[in-house]
Formats: sequence, structure tokens, C-alpha cells
Amino acid sequence: MFAATPEEDLKATIEKWKTAVVKKDKATIEKHTSPNVTYSHSNALMENRDQMMAAFLAPDMVYKSMDMSETTYRMFGNVGIVQTKMMVNNAQKGVPKTTPLSVLMVWVKDKGVWQLTARQTTRLP
Repeated sequence: MFAATPEEDLKATIEKWKTAVVKKDKATIEKHTSPNVTYSHSNALMENRDQMMAAFLAPDMVYKSMDMSETTYRMFGNVGIVQTKMMVNNAQKGVPKTTPLSVLMVWVKDKGVWQLTARQTTRLP
């Protein structure tokens, strides 16, 4: 059996992270989110890790899926830069919403674990 390439390993981590957001799995989100993460939303709101975690885990926010397409991965040793189109399906306070985004993510592998270090989203038409 062959070891996964760094890109395959990162892809699997992103899937785990997205699933954790949908399931509100705090431990997995924390494991794969850097304590120093910066998240710049499409509305220019900036969040740190605590703010991002609070938003993902809020009881009035329910994520149903985060579907990625047209994804590119650029690997630089322990750094992965991921550019993707993402369709986010969620409901806030019971109101369903689908948001098309362009997402840029920077992932860093530290002590054998990929962690989201930066995320920038832009709303698509």
C-alpha cells in the first residue's frame, strides 16, 4: 500500500473539516484549524479562531453542505494553497440559504496535522 501524497492527504483533511462543520464536531474543527487562523468573509467581516468557531457552532446556524468544484491545489512542502468554488447550503435562524463563493484557503501541516491557517471568501454572482 502506498502512502498518500501531500495533496491527497490535504484533500482528505478538508473533507473531514467540512464534515465536522456540518456535524458541529468541535474537536475536529479545532484540530484542523490553526489557533492563528484569519477568516475574511465575503462581506469584509474578519474573524479569528474563537469568533470563527463560535459562528460555526452557533445553535441558530445549521450547515447542510459545502460543495467544492473547480478546485486547484498548490503544494509547497508543508503548505497547501487551495482555490475553489464553494456552494454553501445552510440555514440561519431557520431561514435556508445557498451562497456561491470563491474561496481561497491556506493550510499548514504542523506536527503531522493539516490546519486551516487563512480563509478568504468572495461572493459569486
